[in-house]
Amino acid sequence: MSLPLAYIGIIIIWSTTPLAVKWSAEETGYIFAVLSRMAIAAALCQLLAISLRSEWKWHKRALAMYTLSGFNICFSMILIYWGAQTISSGLIALLFGLMPLITGVFAAIILKEKSLTPQKLFGIATAFAGLVIIFYSKQIASEGYMLAIAAVLSAVTWHSFGTVLFKRYASDLPIMSLTTGGIWASVIMLSIIWWFNNAPLPETISVLGWGSILYLSIIATVIGFTIYFYILKRMEASKIALIPLMTSVFALLIGQYFNGEQPDSRIWWGALLIIGGLSFYQIGGYMRQLFVKASLRTSP
Repeated sequence: MSLPLAYIGIIIIWSTTPLAVKWSAEETGYIFAVLSRMAIAAALCQLLAISLRSEWKWHKRALAMYTLSGFNICFSMILIYWGAQTISSGLIALLFGLMPLITGVFAAIILKEKSLTPQKLFGIATAFAGLVIIFYSKQIASEGYMLAIAAVLSAVTWHSFGTVLFKRYASDLPIMSLTTGGIWASVIMLSIIWWFNNAPLPETISVLGWGSILYLSIIATVIGFTIYFYILKRMEASKIALIPLMTSVFALLIGQYFNGEQPDSRIWWGALLIIGGLSFYQIGGYMRQLFVKASLRTSP
């Protein structure tokens, strides 16, 4: 697979995923939408793991990581899909773009990484200021969006926390088995939630609803994860770090064009601050290194 093509592909997939999540949650109900997505994805991942003859681990720590991964997927997905019934797809993408910042904070606390440089702290503060502006938006206050935003933000925070835990305790586990095991565990947990909520099956599902679920299962989950791990092993971290920045912008525009989403001015200002903070966090240190290198080259 061509590396530039894979890079463009993951940007397209992650930019369109929030709108597909919103459409599927509105069409079928949020619990059924996320359960059907993960069930289809689990079956496809299982077939892929068998065809690739992926190695599986069954010791206690591996089983604990599959369970933790499943809980991470289940908890974060339920909150995102529930929030998607209320807030715009562009805002979902924008909030999910905060994941590198939140992950960096958890990595500094749990993994003791000395990664929070002054530039990154400034980026976090800028993004937080944008989040505050969004919370005080008239559109959100008038439509009662604050709880939905808090739910999606909680999902992002939990997902970031889980990512750091996996890095610490599951770095030696095969990626395919960890992914497949985690998705199967999430299907079991989501099925239990669906059963106890006595959630009815949708009477009818439109072409848009099924199309969104299949897109999320096949493209966003199976193919998206595969492409992401492919470029993760072959591309510089500085280029990978730009992906959330670009997908946040594109998702806002896609939601506006295809779903008629019209955020008010405060949301746009908040979005600019979040994107600016994310930019400074991701590339501030990298640009500083380039500046230092250029200075050394031109110095007499």
